[in-house]
Amino acid sequence: MNKEEILANISYLYNFQLVNPFPYEDTEKIKRKFASLEVESLNADFNDYCAVIAGTTSYILKGKVTEIPNKQVELLNEDFFQRFPNYSLIETSLKKYPDFQAEYNNFEQLRHLIQKYLFDIKT
Repeated sequence: MNKEEILANISYLYNFQLVNPFPYEDTEKIKRKFASLEVESLNADFNDYCAVIAGTTSYILKGKVTEIPNKQVELLNEDFFQRFPNYSLIETSLKKYPDFQAEYNNFEQLRHLIQKYLFDIKT
């Protein structure tokens, strides 16, 4: 996939796949199911994960790649469960929370495309 194709896929995902509402019902189910874990901040943590990816996408689509903060680029190196390891037990149960899983998968797909795009620019 060349740089232009990657950019087209990023744009498509950003404009058409990331229009779903936040998966509050699923996150509430997760919080109840995993109450013994520290999951009370799940909404905030998942929102932070998504915001980094969406924000980076915004920079890319506006042609401002050089303005993306280094810390933001570094955060793209980890998926949600790597960034927030206290949720690692949830990862194997994602299929029970289809809205959360769909949103996570969309953002993961976009995160990987962004990484490819940023890598292709540097090479």
